[in-house]
Amino acid sequence: MDEFALLVHQRLVLLYARASSLLEEIRASGMSAHLMSVDGNPFPDAGRWTRAPYPIPVIDVKGRGSIGFDPAGVFLVFAVPVAEAQPTYLDALSDCFKNVAFLGADRLEDYRSGHNNAVRAIAAAVHDGETALLVVVRLDMETQGVLRVFDQASMIMAGNLPTLRSPCEPGHPDTSTT
Repeated sequence: MDEFALLVHQRLVLLYARASSLLEEIRASGMSAHLMSVDGNPFPDAGRWTRAPYPIPVIDVKGRGSIGFDPAGVFLVFAVPVAEAQPTYLDALSDCFKNVAFLGADRLEDYRSGHNNAVRAIAAAVHDGETALLVVVRLDMETQGVLRVFDQASMIMAGNLPTLRSPCEPGHPDTSTT
C-alpha cells in the first residue's frame, strides 16, 4: 500500500473512531442516536457546495439533528422543511456560530451567501422550489465539546433562543468555530 492510501485509510479509521466515541457519549447522556455511513453529504468545495460521493460517519440524534465527520472536520445538520423554517431561529443560530450555511436540500445552493439573512434565504429557497433547507454548522474541533455545541444548536433550532448569558455568545471559548 502506498503512503497516500495509508494516510487516507488512517483518516477514515480516525473519523469512525471519533464518531463511535461521540455516539457513546450521546447515548450516555440519555439521547437516542445511531451511527450510519452516509454518502452524498454536503461538502464545501472552493466557494460552493458539492455532494461527497463517498460514505462518511453520521450520527443521527433522534428528533434533534445529525452530527457528521468528514475530512474537513465535524459538522452539524438540521433538516427543516422550507414551509416550517423560522427566520428567528436561523438568524439566532447564525449569530451563535460563525460557519453556518442554509443549503437547499435538492441543489445545495447556499442561500445564506454574503449577508443574506434568514428571511431572504427562506424566500429564495421557496422561489427556487426547494422543499427543505439543510442548516449546516461546520466546527473547527474534532470531538471535544461537540455534544455541548450540538445541544446548544439543536435547542436554538427547536425555538429555545439564547439569552445574554448563553454560552453561544460570540467569542465564547466553548463555541468557537471557523
